[in-house]
Amino acid sequence: MRPRKRVADISPINREEREEEEEEEWQPQGPCRFQQLPQALVMDILSRLLVKTLFLCRCVCKSWLLIISDSHFAHMRLSKLPIGILIKTTPGKRKSRVIDFTQIEECEGSPFRLEKMRFSPKNSLPTMSDFGLINSCNGLLLLSGAGPKRDKPLYVCNPILGEYITLPPTNETRLCSSFFGFGFSVATNEYKVLQTSSSAGGDEGEAEIYTIGTGAWRSIGKAPKDSAQDAPFNAVLHGALHWVSCGWKNFVFIHSFNFETEKFQTLPPPGYFRQIEKQFKELLKLGVVDGCLFLCVCGDDPTQFDMWVMKDYGVQESWTKTLVVEGLYLPELDNDVYEPLVFLRNGEILLCYNDWIVVCYNQGTKSLRETRVAQTGSHFRAIGYNPSFVSLQEVAKGEKVKRVRDKKKSKNPFGEGSSGCASSGIPGKSTKLKSGLRGSS
Repeated sequence: MRPRKRVADISPINREEREEEEEEEWQPQGPCRFQQLPQALVMDILSRLLVKTLFLCRCVCKSWLLIISDSHFAHMRLSKLPIGILIKTTPGKRKSRVIDFTQIEECEGSPFRLEKMRFSPKNSLPTMSDFGLINSCNGLLLLSGAGPKRDKPLYVCNPILGEYITLPPTNETRLCSSFFGFGFSVATNEYKVLQTSSSAGGDEGEAEIYTIGTGAWRSIGKAPKDSAQDAPFNAVLHGALHWVSCGWKNFVFIHSFNFETEKFQTLPPPGYFRQIEKQFKELLKLGVVDGCLFLCVCGDDPTQFDMWVMKDYGVQESWTKTLVVEGLYLPELDNDVYEPLVFLRNGEILLCYNDWIVVCYNQGTKSLRETRVAQTGSHFRAIGYNPSFVSLQEVAKGEKVKRVRDKKKSKNPFGEGSSGCASSGIPGKSTKLKSGLRGSS
């Protein structure tokens, strides 16, 4: 029997030489070719990435960090990806302190995909016992804290970076019907918060503006008294926030506030509107599609609604009925409400149904299917949101910016999250959905 040959031990010197040879073997010759690409092309590539991937790209190199943190890049992303959906549940008994964000990725020849993440006081939001979701602008959120309506604190935050500022109390006492809005003035490069309030017996309301960075509210005069309680999902157009009035005694339908001129304006509804449409304005849904305002109107048939588009802004005669959404669910409530959220390139539309679920409408088959966008098991409020990596330190100079998390210690800045295909779902209404709606108030 021949003796085994002993394997020679690798000395530390030989090991170091081998490691150096491996390093030399894998070391690229010259600079990275990606760095040689034109900056415009790099920006275009990065602007198509979903937010979680983009967050990691900030750590690749300083040049990418500067690109992703620039406000021009944030605006560039708006045209590349559909608007995201922020959802906060509104349970009756227990308080909710989290916001769920869903970003939609459209895939050629296959169903869209969803990327989800959760914002909470642990990683992204101010610490509050409860809060209200008002609206968003360029990746920033306006939140209202808990408490009586006249005393609620207001916060502006960037949940992606975990930054926020607390707004000081207003000068006016909020008596009732307070309406809040958040917007941006391109001309002055300023973010502004609108607050209106009115007394029970007065015919007009009062309006105040807080310009981020000034530290004080200022009065801008009279405001519409019949403003809705909440801003729509996404109704910002031409620098103005739009909403449907809540008063049924007058025929003024659409209010708007321009954050550049700081002026209110009213827009007319479609000329055909009958008295019935004017009495049930709370069922109307307002939004923006292809750079135009749209209005969704429920008719006599509860399984369909019409979508009207104002093709020439401010001109009543330009209202055009562009779509009839039919084949909807049989009504669960006295008046079912559908609100279009996202219009996809393949023609499908994501709809919020009774503030309970998000369904997908296929115009070709005229059918609905459930999605995984909202799986809350309770009613919720949804607003449009596009993430931004622009720091509040840049846009809120003069304010005391607070940080929720430590950059170095945060291993999972987005909290819970998932991604997956959105093709699953049963056409029509499921038993679980049906019983859930009937059990709600």
